[in-house]
Amino acid sequence: MVANLGATVTKPEAGVRRMTVVRGEGVTRRFGSGRNEKVALLPCSIGIQRGEIVGLVGPNGAGKTTLLRLIAGELTLSEGELLIDGNHAGTRRARRVVGYAPDPPMAPVELTGVEWLKYLASHRASHPGERVAQLQWAVELADLEAFVGRRIGEYSRGMMQRLGLASAALCGNSVLALDEVLSGVDPLVSRKLRGQIVQLAALGRAVVVASHDLAALERIATRVLVIFDGRLSADVAVARLVEERVAELSLSGSGFVGIDRLLERFSGSVRTGEGVAVPLTDGLTVEKVLTTCRSLRIAVAASRTRYRALEDILVDAASTGERSER
Repeated sequence: MVANLGATVTKPEAGVRRMTVVRGEGVTRRFGSGRNEKVALLPCSIGIQRGEIVGLVGPNGAGKTTLLRLIAGELTLSEGELLIDGNHAGTRRARRVVGYAPDPPMAPVELTGVEWLKYLASHRASHPGERVAQLQWAVELADLEAFVGRRIGEYSRGMMQRLGLASAALCGNSVLALDEVLSGVDPLVSRKLRGQIVQLAALGRAVVVASHDLAALERIATRVLVIFDGRLSADVAVARLVEERVAELSLSGSGFVGIDRLLERFSGSVRTGEGVAVPLTDGLTVEKVLTTCRSLRIAVAASRTRYRALEDILVDAASTGERSER
């Protein structure tokens, strides 16, 4: 049982000192060569501080996993510079401070969860007592007690996600690179994982988490980097989203033919399933938007005002990318 594994790890003091632990300039990654060369990540600059939770969002193939693997040292840069805690990414010193949870999670299926975590702890601890303490801390952090003694091959996806987070936490005392640990799990597991990630950030880790679960990221991320076609297209402070409003219009009948006119009239507006979403910025109100619709004879079936969401940022990035290709 986990209760017999020993004392817990001493936690860092409250009030994490802010300092940049991930710093990149001109970070670029290409695959292949010649005619088969593909640029997976265009030159970009990033900076992530201790205690931050930075989300990576974008469509499949956008470059999110590539950036995580560069941070973790799983891939080498094609161009640019990427420093992890002052050391070049991929070097032994840099890799020792990064914990990486890939998607799908990876661990030997023939081992039990506790055997796998014990193995990882043995490479981090300087003596047996410290190994036991680290092991118990990881088990408690990820709430693994109920199944940590079972073989990993029997784990559900939610169990694997929690084990992956515990593994990354054991290996990375400065930076955590988490790939889709919040995706594909039930709401209760997602809630637990979010709480664990917040706890790890409070302990001083810089957390970088890629996820298609935008609502989950909105709850925990301090910033979100939007990546589209290998391009870092936006760096958004999540706190700003709750200060911004969007007028969401559902159009009916002949109103649909006026969508393009609304997109041209209101900067930053995007097409939705049934109409358009218009950012309410620079003094614009939903009443003014509806007045414009009436003047253009665009039929509005319904309207509502809501907070701006990460989905709006992502859709806007996609629309900008499509316009730039034309």
